[in-house]
Amino acid sequence: MTDPGERSDEPRTWFVDPLTGQPLEAETERTGPIPVVRDPAPARRRLRLRPTLGVIGLIVVLAVGTTATYQARTAPPPPAPSLVLPDPVMPTRIEPVIAGWQPVQSDDHPLVFDVPPDWKLEEPDVAVGYETPAGDLVTLQGVARYHRDFCPASDLAARAMAGFTTIDEGEVGGTAQAAEETTLRWAEAAYGSLGEGRSPKTEIGKADPVKMLDGGATATAVTTTVVPAPDGPCPAPSVAITAIALPLRALPGSGRYHVLLVLADQGIPDAVARDIVLKMGGTIRRE
Repeated sequence: MTDPGERSDEPRTWFVDPLTGQPLEAETERTGPIPVVRDPAPARRRLRLRPTLGVIGLIVVLAVGTTATYQARTAPPPPAPSLVLPDPVMPTRIEPVIAGWQPVQSDDHPLVFDVPPDWKLEEPDVAVGYETPAGDLVTLQGVARYHRDFCPASDLAARAMAGFTTIDEGEVGGTAQAAEETTLRWAEAAYGSLGEGRSPKTEIGKADPVKMLDGGATATAVTTTVVPAPDGPCPAPSVAITAIALPLRALPGSGRYHVLLVLADQGIPDAVARDIVLKMGGTIRRE
């Protein structure tokens, strides 16, 4: 047995202060309580929630979430708001300015003109067009036709046809040139390709002023007479192509001349005379 007062050769166990690294003061304290190790990190660097606050917060979140879910599943849907529909707007009926005539409208042009009662009106969204030998397309909108379908060999058969077309402002120098150029383009498109691409025989008439109904503006009318190729279906001896070009101020800012174009077979019974065409031009007005 070893004397308690004597040193033992066995290794001794030292208790070290974890904060300082120094041995504890007395060896006899090795059996005492181990000192509390405190967190050396500053409190501001750690995010700590007190248990009470954390639980309350969790309960609040769950309660809100549960309530919302419960309401979404069990509450009846809210009543649909009453839908008040406006009174239907009836389209305004456009009256002719010549008694007994018919107003012609177009979806693509804000203009109206009148035609005699024996003309047939197409729907406002109908367009009629031809392709020139060079591949250019010319079209009419707001179309009315006279003696429609007289020729079974042609879907576009009519003894006369009228409608609106346009020509760009930069291509011509005024209403007279706009009207003349439009007649020549349509002569080429409608009749030039029938004779194996040969240009039709044309004769350009003089320009005449046409007093428009709308705003008292003055348009310009030019009639070009065309001799169709003899091999065309149901040809007429000649065709009068009249273009009535509106001044730019009639539709400012459009960058185009709007033109009322009338193609009318001549040298046949009941041909549409030029004075009727000019009378039609005098009814042009804003829709």
